[in-house]
Amino acid sequence: MFTNHFPIFTPMAKVVQITAENFEAEVIQASETRAVAILFSSAEYPDCAPYSQLLGQLSTSMDFTLGVVSCDDRENMRLIQMFRVQSVPEIHIVEKGQIADVIQGVLPEADLKKRLEKFYVSDEARMMNALEEAIADKRYDEALPLLNNALSKSPNDKKLQLLWAKASLGMGDTEKAKEILNKFNEADDQYREAKSLLELLDFHAEVAKKDVQGKEAIVYHEACKLACEEQFEAALQAFLNLFIEAPDWNDGAAKKAMLTLFGVLGPKHELTWKYRAKLNTMMFI
Repeated sequence: MFTNHFPIFTPMAKVVQITAENFEAEVIQASETRAVAILFSSAEYPDCAPYSQLLGQLSTSMDFTLGVVSCDDRENMRLIQMFRVQSVPEIHIVEKGQIADVIQGVLPEADLKKRLEKFYVSDEARMMNALEEAIADKRYDEALPLLNNALSKSPNDKKLQLLWAKASLGMGDTEKAKEILNKFNEADDQYREAKSLLELLDFHAEVAKKDVQGKEAIVYHEACKLACEEQFEAALQAFLNLFIEAPDWNDGAAKKAMLTLFGVLGPKHELTWKYRAKLNTMMFI
């Protein structure tokens, strides 16, 4: 079942009024397990109420404890002085008993969320990590329902679309993968990877061929199969061997295949460096 593989998270989200009496338990001790966000606020300042509400919503979606210290309560003066609060609203992130960050003033929601993401993971990021893990583990049949659900809410999310293409490719639906990948353009951050995956579709088409004839064609066919199985080093070595034996076969298909895999792996990948050097050596001997 799907739920057997995806991580189960123990919710930690809650909003607590922090006082001198519960400070040790709710902040110091709790922060040993996970960072606690403390909001210093005052009813006298109109920005504090909506900011407190926003932080409460984020504490739920990002699953963290929000401690609220009222600066209107004189009994909290020791806490205010301890944290050297200069203005309100002001957020202090306490991690393992130490102040890890201070957020002063009112930030736009996107900026505030980005600042908090240094310590907490949002629901969206958690789901994306789970999806990436499932696809990396080739659990495509589990990932696709989640992807369909996520895309129904965010149909233009390019990260989700790329994962959808990968899952479709893994399930053998090359037509669906091609349809998705063709929608990427150069302005998209994922364009390079989408283009590489699109080029990888040629390998899937080759693998689907039956009754392959000829020594070179059989070697090429097996190398394409390795590439589709993501055994990239074995595939690159097989293509390189074919290039050495028959560099001009099928209009230099072996060389073109290696260049395609370099694009799939990316210019910084160790296999790209290793086999590009080998290919260059063979080309100029």
